[in-house]
Amino acid sequence: MSKLRQKMKMDIELKGYSPRTIKNYIGHVSNFAKYYNKSPELLREKEIREYLHYCITERKLKEGTVNYINASLKFFHTKTLNRYWNMDKIFRIKEPRRLPTVLSPEEVKSTCSTKKIC
Repeated sequence: MSKLRQKMKMDIELKGYSPRTIKNYIGHVSNFAKYYNKSPELLREKEIREYLHYCITERKLKEGTVNYINASLKFFHTKTLNRYWNMDKIFRIKEPRRLPTVLSPEEVKSTCSTKKIC
């Protein structure tokens, strides 16, 4: 494990994140570095924006996934590398709002009678 990866892992652990989040954050930063075939500490704002755009347009990732990648890269740059994160240029993608399922009175009666729960 590289020193940079160890430092990021330690930073995430110190923040109290779950083992799954640690694995995912490190994986996203690793994928970002592999995309450019460079160490992630050599990559800047321009490359982050291009990579996030690639994730949206080419990989067709959902909004929540892209925002998770964004959070991973933000953590790496702000906490591990101690760099400024320009929120005006690297922002989160808007996630669509989903309306809750609302049952009609007839559907409620039907559900109550079939499941005997009302």
